Amino acid sequence: MNSRSYGPAVARALLSSELKKLRLASGETQEAVATACEWSVAKFSRIENSSSPVRKADLEALLRHYGVDESRFAEFNQRAREARTPGWWEDFDFGSDKGFEAYVGYEDGSSSIRMSQPNVIPGLLQTPQYTLQTLEGWGVPADAITRGIKLREERQRRVAQRGPEQIYILDESVIQRPPGSSMPEQLRHLLRVGEKPSVTIHIIPFSHGMHFGMQGPFVLLGFEGELEDVLYLESARRGDLLIAENRDQLGGPNVPKFENPTDEVAKYQDGFARLLHVALPPKESLELIEQIARNLEQNSLNRIGSARAAGLHSKRGKVSVAK
Repeated sequence: MNSRSYGPAVARALLSSELKKLRLASGETQEAVATACEWSVAKFSRIENSSSPVRKADLEALLRHYGVDESRFAEFNQRAREARTPGWWEDFDFGSDKGFEAYVGYEDGSSSIRMSQPNVIPGLLQTPQYTLQTLEGWGVPADAITRGIKLREERQRRVAQRGPEQIYILDESVIQRPPGSSMPEQLRHLLRVGEKPSVTIHIIPFSHGMHFGMQGPFVLLGFEGELEDVLYLESARRGDLLIAENRDQLGGPNVPKFENPTDEVAKYQDGFARLLHVALPPKESLELIEQIARNLEQNSLNRIGSARAAGLHSKRGKVSVAK
């Protein structure tokens, strides 16, 4: 068992996975283990699925039943302690958006982030002003915008601190559609972030036409150890979904489940690979972002110059009339 810290959401999933492996290796059913430990099946299920915190005494009783050497108890107890720790994201109000709340927890412990976005700059790459103008354009209430900006900034800080591999694939429309005056600085921010060793940005140009990513935003999270990829599907209409190839991997009470996860995750893994094939290479992608940023900056300068010229002309006109 790896002793590194993963955050509580991933720690719960890892602990659940490890306990299930021990039971399967023993050849026992949930009912048999529950009976041997003098628990109800419901209690055992909650412990094995990490849907509720597990006490040290219960965990060690279970490990003894499976014949785990006591020298490994400290590792399991460390994982259980981490799983019981409240997540930093619990300080934020997600309302009914349980899919996104669960996603943030898994993002916090991921080792890789593969994201496709056909509509807006991904939240992990947004500047505060871009976030503000985008959410204002969507008609989001002011208090919710403030919370959204704080959440994005905290996610960005923590991801930058951990440094997981990040690959972003953006449709060209994302960098061509400004929500307001924030766009030039937002593009400059993309250029700075895109130079980091852990970050790769790809652009799919308009010239390619239709592609898999236009179906909607999605994220594939990867993890160290034996956890499968987690797929996050973002949708304002039907609610966000968090899907793992092993449906039991997503431990916790607030995680929506998907009926047929294996094929769904595989479809998006293949889709992401196909998007990489048609997207511009990183160097050309950053060059395109640089070109669009320069055009926006030049247009802004031209508008300022025109406004100043118009103001000067107006003042001269007034002086002439006064004479």
